[in-house]
Amino acid sequence: MLARDVRAADLNVNDEEPLVCLCTIYHTLRGGVLRSVLDSIERLDYPKDKIVLLMIDNYSRDGAYDLVRGWLLERTENHLGVIHIRARGNPARLRNIALRTALDLGIRFFAFIESDILVDKDFLRRALRTVKEHNGPKPVFSVSMVWDVGYENLDWLEKLRVRWLKSRSKSVKGEVFEGEACNTSACLIDLERVREVGFFDEDIWFIEDLDWGRRATRKGYSCLYDSRIVLTHLRRYSLREFRKYFMRGALSEAKLFLKNGIALRALRSALYWDTVLAAALLAWFTPIPLIITVAVGYAAYFRRCVGLGRLLLYPITAPFSIARSVALTAAMLYWVLKGGYRSEKVTVLGEPDWEVVDRWMLGSR
Repeated sequence: MLARDVRAADLNVNDEEPLVCLCTIYHTLRGGVLRSVLDSIERLDYPKDKIVLLMIDNYSRDGAYDLVRGWLLERTENHLGVIHIRARGNPARLRNIALRTALDLGIRFFAFIESDILVDKDFLRRALRTVKEHNGPKPVFSVSMVWDVGYENLDWLEKLRVRWLKSRSKSVKGEVFEGEACNTSACLIDLERVREVGFFDEDIWFIEDLDWGRRATRKGYSCLYDSRIVLTHLRRYSLREFRKYFMRGALSEAKLFLKNGIALRALRSALYWDTVLAAALLAWFTPIPLIITVAVGYAAYFRRCVGLGRLLLYPITAPFSIARSVALTAAMLYWVLKGGYRSEKVTVLGEPDWEVVDRWMLGSR
């Protein structure tokens, strides 16, 4: 019925204007941010009758649901489809619900736009053109847009890192380049590739796209980034978010590192800070190990930093780095002992347990 109408369309990658399912997952108004995101979606320069709007509400409580539903109802006549879902779960699970919904429709191209990202009007055309131009020996899995949150919206610790670390002062390339994984904040995905790569791993929160993209690149696909236009990320960061790392972040990172064979690279840094902590605890007995480990750290930061950062960044960041490394080391030990870190947890393949609030499709009205 609904899926048949969609599948009947031309899904050729060479089509200049193929069908696209566009998804935004939200859980709050974020002040007026969500409204601004919807406005940027409305301004997209792309035929509305070739877009399925898919909105997923993570049971918001501040009026976001009513805002989005009203916005969608006004667009049922000129879009190919409008689907509004309410669902519970972490970000990876909500993304999986979105992917399954789009796959069931038979649409080939799928776009994620985060609820705090403003896209430019040419977002879809530029991403589709990039897929067409770069579909060579390594087929394109995704095209991610580069975004910037703005220096003023960083927390104070990250501001110091940006100001003093040499690696943070690199300019945006202003071109299309290949990355190690994808970034789903604003990206276009070829769903034909998803059938082979699989769904997001729901054990991995917050950085689920890094694991997903690495799985794609291991299968021979390319994850591209387009930095020709830098999108605006309307978000303010705070160190209070650091506590999330100890609830789920460390377990997510640990599974990602172990599954993708980069655990040793991550542990090099983590074990250094674990050593600093151990040496500090033993300093009452002998300060020599602490002096040596701190000297090594200072030497590394001196090479990587500029200005006062050569002297100040190491002691300022040390407490946070130690706490994070201890959590990551414990999380890796947890996964090694528990096992199962090589497989993906996916809970959306059975009978749907989410609520489809509204659904209008071309040919069903």
